[in-house]
Amino acid sequence: MKMRDLKKTQGISFVEVMIAVLIVAVSAVPIFYMVTSSRTDTSKAINYLRAVELANEVIEWAQAVKFDDLNVITFGGVSGTIDDDSTVPVLPGPVRVVPPENTNWLGVPFVATDLMYSKQYSNAFFYREIEFEDVISPDFNDGMMKKMTVRVKWNEGVAPTSLYSSDRDRQVELSVLMLNDANMNY
Repeated sequence: MKMRDLKKTQGISFVEVMIAVLIVAVSAVPIFYMVTSSRTDTSKAINYLRAVELANEVIEWAQAVKFDDLNVITFGGVSGTIDDDSTVPVLPGPVRVVPPENTNWLGVPFVATDLMYSKQYSNAFFYREIEFEDVISPDFNDGMMKKMTVRVKWNEGVAPTSLYSSDRDRQVELSVLMLNDANMNY
């Protein structure tokens, strides 16, 4: 047997192992980046959906009250931060419900008074703003329609300077027209 034939059957060299490790490391970087960015994107999407949920929640409450009660005073309790700063760490506070027009809904089975937002809401520091505006149109009588705008603002994992300030870096805005059925002339 020749010396050359023995060398070929001895195994892989150190240089070959290092090249294989380098190839695995270089291919792992994009995979790590994809996993990290997908976690970030998923978190942003979840916060966006929670913000839409918080805005829609107020719009649904508005559908349960009298048209004359569609104002900033009635909805003042659901405006502002949803967080409770009396806890450390800051956790979401109670769900502040707008009293419905129908008194049958005030019973325990229909309106729970001790609901709390999930702890999962606390990482975004949600803040809600509500506005009402009378809609004036030649097609409708005065007092027939109001525009309700709900803005939900939040931060992506960064605490705001104050929970009670509306300074946030993300925002969702939903608007809806509310019609006063009592003033309809059929």
